Amino acid sequence: MGLLDYSIFDEIRRMNARQVIYQFLNFAMIVSSALMIWKGLMVVTGSESPIVVVLSGSMEPAIAIHPS
Repeated sequence: MGLLDYSIFDEIRRMNARQVIYQFLNFAMIVSSALMIWKGLMVVTGSESPIVVVLSGSMEPAIAIHPS
């Protein structure tokens, strides 16, 4: 089974050039929107990592964990 045997490539082969470009631009818009949101959160919070998940007490001195 080769790389080009997957059904996704069959769909791409059936598309015309305009449809392929449209799909690529849609994907690029999603990625760029996510990056802009991330950078916006960095500016607003003043942190390089605006979204942090702390699962244990190991970061307790730096990030306070308050149980619900």
